[in-house]
Amino acid sequence: MKYVRYILWVFATAALLLWLAHKAQTPLADNQQLSKRVQQEAAPYPAHFEERLSRLQKTSVTLHAESELPDGLVWHTGSPTPPIGSPNARKGGTLRMSNVGPFPANFLAFGSTTPQFFHYNLFECIDIPLVREHPSTGQEIPGVAEAWSQQGDVIFFRLNPGARYSNGCPVRARDYALAALLRAQCHCELPVKSLRTYGDQYLAIQMETSGYKPVITAGKVLTPAEPGFYAEFAGNYAELYAQRIPPTTGAYSITEIQRGRLIVLQKVPEWWASDLPGFRYTHNVERIEHHFLTDEAQVWEMFIGGKLDILQTRNVSAWQHKLDGVPEAEDGRIILHSLKIEQPMPPYGIALNTRTLKNRELRKGILQALDMNRVVDIIFRGYAERMPQFTVGYRHINHRSPQYHYDPLSARASFKRAGYTQTGADGILRKPNGEKLSIRFSFTPSEKLNTIATLLAQSAAACGAEIISEPLPWQNISRQLENGSHELTFWATMPGQPLPNYERFFHSNASGYDAPFALNSGEMDKAIAEAQQATTTEEVAKACAQIDELIYCEAIWLPGWMENRANIATWQHVHLPESYFGPYDIAESHQLWVSP
Repeated sequence: MKYVRYILWVFATAALLLWLAHKAQTPLADNQQLSKRVQQEAAPYPAHFEERLSRLQKTSVTLHAESELPDGLVWHTGSPTPPIGSPNARKGGTLRMSNVGPFPANFLAFGSTTPQFFHYNLFECIDIPLVREHPSTGQEIPGVAEAWSQQGDVIFFRLNPGARYSNGCPVRARDYALAALLRAQCHCELPVKSLRTYGDQYLAIQMETSGYKPVITAGKVLTPAEPGFYAEFAGNYAELYAQRIPPTTGAYSITEIQRGRLIVLQKVPEWWASDLPGFRYTHNVERIEHHFLTDEAQVWEMFIGGKLDILQTRNVSAWQHKLDGVPEAEDGRIILHSLKIEQPMPPYGIALNTRTLKNRELRKGILQALDMNRVVDIIFRGYAERMPQFTVGYRHINHRSPQYHYDPLSARASFKRAGYTQTGADGILRKPNGEKLSIRFSFTPSEKLNTIATLLAQSAAACGAEIISEPLPWQNISRQLENGSHELTFWATMPGQPLPNYERFFHSNASGYDAPFALNSGEMDKAIAEAQQATTTEEVAKACAQIDELIYCEAIWLPGWMENRANIATWQHVHLPESYFGPYDIAESHQLWVSP
């Protein structure tokens, strides 16, 4: 009997382990059958669809027959254009890479209450906009739309009739109307004055402001919503859809999730855009594995051990020395690349919160007390440059704005004007009432940021200011930014194209992660409006220069570094195009390929 109980216990334990292993991977019913769902019929739109659209307040969305399309439209296709990627690229294979961001709490395409960094990899780097900007020429090229036309301030798009979602359903013009409706119900603001559809293939978008490169701006303001996927959309959308994977127009879809550890992107079978000129040599890899690793030492260990195929690092010291004495690096099986990047740069730096640091002289003193030049020299060892201002890397925008520099005498003078007139026994300035010049600096801990915080604290102490480091998990940083309780915080985000999205950063109505400055300035609001209304290169350059100067005058941001060199270590089976144009993280451009 004892042996029977033992055997039963073994079987029960095995069954439990199998069940746990199964639960560790989120079921992806919509995506696991990709190979069987290349072509699907279009799903119906929700009940009373047109009536619900008519009740929208901010954006006018109307549905029309194709016969109502205006006459006299002149259609453009953006041809010819130079190829993107390399004609030598091979299709297929697996790319294993590390992802240092926090594991996503949800996979919502819109309506997430907190920033989810993996959404950039999942949506912005994969979803195909209506019209794209060519990475080397800057001209408009087709995306989901095969042609476009402008009539006044309205941009018309003709959809590619072969465009399909990753679940096989066709993309229709009214899917963009549905997307506008669903986003409005989630209180997501859209800078769209009106949206009109004409049958299944045509739509027209009128932006609130015409702006610079209006076709590209209108072409990426909205991604379509596949009606079958959103058939259960309701008031509990954020909870109900949190772990569902939305169909996209891009080449990849999630097929495997291991909570906290791994997300796998799989190439969509017979992807509709594979043979189009703008995509022919891109999206080459069949399977992309994102391994979520927060320990940099573990990342290097996995890479050197052959468990990762590519490692792109911002730690220049590690990139230079971690492979010393490694046989695979010495015999050429591991290759080092350093690529010059000529694209808009994320504004790495330190944001000052005007809500908690109200005194402008205090903010000026802080900016004069933080020796960022020394940080860049020590951390990047000549592989990065100091960022001159917020607007960097944009075509035809070459102004240089004034900046604060490390200057202990000027810093102490600014602190004195802010009321810190006495020096304590520890060398830190104080107000006459005893209030100490102590500032909190919050950041997500890493080897690099820990070192940066130490270096900045040293320079500030020489100026009479105490910097208190607050290394916090991202969730805590996010809460600080949402409620505006931070003082200094390390900050960067994707700035936007074809111009930075100044409104989301600096406008008086901006809030949350994108607006750590909490700025309330009528002058800045006016400058932002002028930037949005600029239509020529000259007007754009003037508007950007004005905003950058106001950032300086308000003393709200300490520029960090430009990551204008991508430092990459790859195994020899990973190949990069000879001429690369694209974002800093080269894997995000999907121009890589792997050989057997």
